[in-house]
Amino acid sequence: MIRILIILFLSINALSSSMSEKKLIHDGVERNYLQYIPSQFKNGDSINLVIGLHGYTGSASGFEKETTGNFNLSAEKYNFISIYPQGLYFHNGNDNSFISSWNDMSASKGYGSKGEICSVDAIIYPKYPNCKNRNRCTWTSCDDDLGFLKKIIDLTKDNYNINKVYVLGMSNGGMMAQALACEYPYLFAGVVNVVGMQHLGLSCTPESPVNFILYGGKKDQVVPPINIKSHDGYYYEPMENTFNSWSKKFKCQKNITIDNNDFDELTKKISYECANNIQIISILNHDADHSWPGTSSNRGYCQTDSQEKIIFPKCTIENPNQWGNDFLLNILFNL
Repeated sequence: MIRILIILFLSINALSSSMSEKKLIHDGVERNYLQYIPSQFKNGDSINLVIGLHGYTGSASGFEKETTGNFNLSAEKYNFISIYPQGLYFHNGNDNSFISSWNDMSASKGYGSKGEICSVDAIIYPKYPNCKNRNRCTWTSCDDDLGFLKKIIDLTKDNYNINKVYVLGMSNGGMMAQALACEYPYLFAGVVNVVGMQHLGLSCTPESPVNFILYGGKKDQVVPPINIKSHDGYYYEPMENTFNSWSKKFKCQKNITIDNNDFDELTKKISYECANNIQIISILNHDADHSWPGTSSNRGYCQTDSQEKIIFPKCTIENPNQWGNDFLLNILFNL
């Protein structure tokens, strides 16, 4: 048993040593991201790129370790470059609490076609310094995160022979993944939004086709996939509405519903024979709440007392079980 633990420790440290912090200037602000190169990669090889986006108050390393149970292991298994960008962050109030987020162009607006995105008694979250004249319901950064993430992709393509680009995000990161698909559909071979329904009346649909997977937890009260109103008083577009909107937009001819219990009780809906032969997929996990498949909720923050070392804070790996990552990636890579 001790030998197994030593091997696991050494392998995790080897993976961590292959991950480097990158910096770039966007809109006059220094931004950061982590990049992991799989061990079997050789310069000049054609390789896929997968971008992983953390949730609200999350961190880049938190997504890799805690949210996904060590996503670098998946990069090794499937041989892709993985990148974990860091959302803009600040420290709020007397408790110096750490706030980070993505501007997915719905949560930053605070108001959509169906009115304000929160109720009159909703919890009001800290205001980002870069948000001017914000609506009371606004809770994310107002920075150009779409441009920041595109710049990362462009730089990576300049440095490596990238074949296909994929993006996955959790919660607010899932909202951001969907926003990227809407803004730059031509960049991506596939996009996954995990428990990140965009706000009511603001769920976007791209102008050109792109493969899309929308995953929700039926018991989720943070970003509910069905019941619209969250526990803190915010309104979200039901996942069925988004699924139907994308399917209609891209003229999908056929639909199928599959129920299974391989790991959790799942209902998967697939729209296919769509424009450009893409697929639109919704997955409702009847056993899950606000979490990445295969892990528990409230993971991915890796916060230290000072949070000064945001990119590489100390994280714990909750569970090296990879079924959630395999589950999503096997669907995504086979689209």
